[in-house]
Amino acid sequence: MSIKHALLALLSDQPRTANGLKQEFHKTTGDTQPLNMGQVSQTLSRLERDGLITQVGVVTGPSGHQACSYQITDSGRSAVQAWFSSPVEKALSDRDELVTKIAFAVHNPQLDVIEILDTQRNAILSQLRVLNKQAREVAQSRNPQRLVIERRIFDLEAEARWLDRVESLKGAH
Repeated sequence: MSIKHALLALLSDQPRTANGLKQEFHKTTGDTQPLNMGQVSQTLSRLERDGLITQVGVVTGPSGHQACSYQITDSGRSAVQAWFSSPVEKALSDRDELVTKIAFAVHNPQLDVIEILDTQRNAILSQLRVLNKQAREVAQSRNPQRLVIERRIFDLEAEARWLDRVESLKGAH
């Protein structure tokens, strides 16, 4: 996930402190995406270094703690607009543990590949039952919880179809 672009998107609304960005990130994502203060601070440093944001002052909180406030620059606005208008692509080279496991199992005559596929299929069905139950309990809107649950359901359904395809293929070589 692009923390850089998420923070820029939040800063495009109004200037914020690091803590304010972290809180608004969690609010916007419905606490479905982890983000720690270290990630926020490192990302803000890089964004400032790259001229995508600038410090606009110091804010004093209720406890007397002072924090820098940041705002997006024109270059930052262009970068976040480019992010919104570009598709998200997964690289074919992304490592996939399941593909690796099956590839190694195919080359080991002591292993039953069909049993491995069935074990994975059963795990998928179990996860789908849980997610479908959760989906029935979440509002039918584009809220963060609904988006995460449905994305995972569709990913698992695709994985199950892929397992069926793997099973239909001939053995190695």
